[in-house]
Amino acid sequence: MSIKAVVFDLGNVIFRYDLERFIDAYSKKIPAGAKESIGKIMLEYSDLASLYEKGNISTPDFYKTLARETHYTGSYDEFHFVWNDIFEPADPEITEILKELSGKYKLGMLSNTNELHIEYLKTKYPEIFALFDKAHLSYEMHMRKPDDEIYREVIKYYGLKPKEIFFTDDVRQNVTAAQRNGMAAYLFTSAQDLKQQLTMNKLQLTING
Repeated sequence: MSIKAVVFDLGNVIFRYDLERFIDAYSKKIPAGAKESIGKIMLEYSDLASLYEKGNISTPDFYKTLARETHYTGSYDEFHFVWNDIFEPADPEITEILKELSGKYKLGMLSNTNELHIEYLKTKYPEIFALFDKAHLSYEMHMRKPDDEIYREVIKYYGLKPKEIFFTDDVRQNVTAAQRNGMAAYLFTSAQDLKQQLTMNKLQLTING
């Protein structure tokens, strides 16, 4: 069965990101000893972080709650900057793969993300987002990976058999969940490995190496 749609995870596949960078910068504006609390909120996916990624709390309410719980003394503008200043430019090799696939296949992204990060990335890298036919974003869908329902929604959107959808993600449990729902899903480790996975699934690539 041939692949007709290709869906990419966003973070640490297309764009590298480092939450520790946010935590270190944010911690300069909270009381000494409070760094552990912000680390738990962000790295351990607390209820607050999960609510925001599912779009069940607004950006202003997320910020106000986070600032209150961590006794943040900075401004919203300072928060806005350090919140988004975690991303690296898109991997050139991944960008070339996306350009190859765009127009040949239905190209989508499936990301656990939030309003502020997407607004920032779309503004800074519009040429990347222009390559995609559809962005499946957790905060818009009100669901997150690795819950089964988000994969079912993606499959339903394309109107394809699950095995006709190629999916790659850097988080193993997200890949396992996609496979459980019948998708041709693979763990992302590098651009080179991704090329091999795509070729193995008989997708049309002319990129060498």
